[in-house]
Amino acid sequence: MRSQLIQTIANLKQLIDESGYECKNIVRLNIYTTSTQEFFTTCMDVYVPFIQKHGIQQATTLIEVKGLFATLTVELEATVVK
Repeated sequence: MRSQLIQTIANLKQLIDESGYECKNIVRLNIYTTSTQEFFTTCMDVYVPFIQKHGIQQATTLIEVKGLFATLTVELEATVVK
């Protein structure tokens, strides 16, 4: 999950940058995971620095789901404004 989150954050940042937006303007960030317990124990040291680095002050929802596409264990959904 941790390595998937690292890649997901990199992908999200690239998409936001290429679209002419900025990560600091994320206003909503939904996290879908197959295990909230695993997310809290293995991913917070990746997630929190990302939020702090960009000064993001978003509304967040952490949702545990039964499954995601293929072998994914974590997925991010962001709303960004200009």
